[in-house]
Amino acid sequence: MSRSIDFTHGNIRCSLVQFAFPFFLISLIQSMYNIADIMVVGRFCGNAGIAATSIAGSLTNSLTYAIIALCNGGAIMVAQYAGRKSSEDILDTSSTLFSLSFVLAIAVSVLFYVLTPAIFHALNTPDAVFDSVQQYFRICLTGFVFIFGYNALASIMRGLGDSRTPMYFAVASCLLNILLDLLLVGYMGMGIAGAAIATVISQAASFFGFIVCLQVTGVTGFRLFPFRLNRHKALMILKLGIPGAVQNVVVSGGFLMVSSITNTLGISAASGVAVASKINNICQMPADAIGTAASSMVGQNVGSRNYDRARQTMRSAIVISLIIGIAAFIPVQIIPLRLLSLLTTDPDVLAQALPYLRVTSLDYLLVAMVFPLNALCNGSGHTMFTMIPSIVSSVIARVPVAAFCFSVLGLGITGVGISTPTGTTSAILICTAYYLSNHWCSDTID
Repeated sequence: MSRSIDFTHGNIRCSLVQFAFPFFLISLIQSMYNIADIMVVGRFCGNAGIAATSIAGSLTNSLTYAIIALCNGGAIMVAQYAGRKSSEDILDTSSTLFSLSFVLAIAVSVLFYVLTPAIFHALNTPDAVFDSVQQYFRICLTGFVFIFGYNALASIMRGLGDSRTPMYFAVASCLLNILLDLLLVGYMGMGIAGAAIATVISQAASFFGFIVCLQVTGVTGFRLFPFRLNRHKALMILKLGIPGAVQNVVVSGGFLMVSSITNTLGISAASGVAVASKINNICQMPADAIGTAASSMVGQNVGSRNYDRARQTMRSAIVISLIIGIAAFIPVQIIPLRLLSLLTTDPDVLAQALPYLRVTSLDYLLVAMVFPLNALCNGSGHTMFTMIPSIVSSVIARVPVAAFCFSVLGLGITGVGISTPTGTTSAILICTAYYLSNHWCSDTID
């Protein structure tokens, strides 16, 4: 079932597209699942149910993104060791990543379970849904061991060049979650708790299915027992993974700051941004998938000291992403109202969403460059550097530009939208300078 790929040989563009497609499919299906989940909860739990799952889900998603970034440290190491054909290092890294994830999962779950009331008070959670939010989040915390475990295993397979096996289990998890939502929330009337339980069960099924797959195929020599924790490898995983986790937290904070500006315009503006953002997210999924794939491909080639091929991988990723970005940008500019009308028919919301979408869609062309550039830095193991353009673009550039255009120039929601491509442009400039310096060619993994 597993399909490990050697990216140090063969056609780069074909390998890149084939390897990236499962990542894109996972993102698309998970987006569809989120929509279906809201529909089920809204149908059987009302607006209060939607609010509770949305508030608790935002924190759960933030923690999940941090987990993914942390596990990415293991993916980088596995990719470089695969490039070196060092099977013993691959086994040590895989076992250490899995064991480390288990320990961190327990620690994070206990910590956030205790802090749950304080966290949601700090987030100004409405009293009407406070208890439901706590209940949903705490039930989801019991499944964090499965989230850590799944992402650890997915990172190992990604580093080995296998993106399809993680996709199978991610898709199965989403479909099972929808069925369990209908059963527990709809048929059995378990409310918000039922939705949370459905999420945990589907995560557990995906995790254990993944373990069985690796046990049977023996691709990495992975065995569930005994746990193996190599201290040197664990420290290296944390060194490579923590910057990405911090980066995700900072980026999320930047978006929240900009959202606070939008919220002052009223409900229609906030809803307009949310609707336009859904279209933006879908249109940027291909570039994100290409960047994720390119990171593993770069990692294998850097590991084999084939730096020219790593450069070619990044350039191919930019070309492919630009082609897709242009293909998405054109219809968004030509028929934006028709696309927005698929998500809402409220004239006030459409009036706010239209100018925001027109401006922010410029980002489709810009992320086509910044994602591959980031992939080069991540794949080569220079994850500490990638924090710099992310922090600059999302906080130092984007927030002040949004505030200036909104408050000083009086551009309203269009001004807020201008801050998005402005921030991404700053990241491109920083990443390009780093790429041209060739500092990314220096070793970070021994």
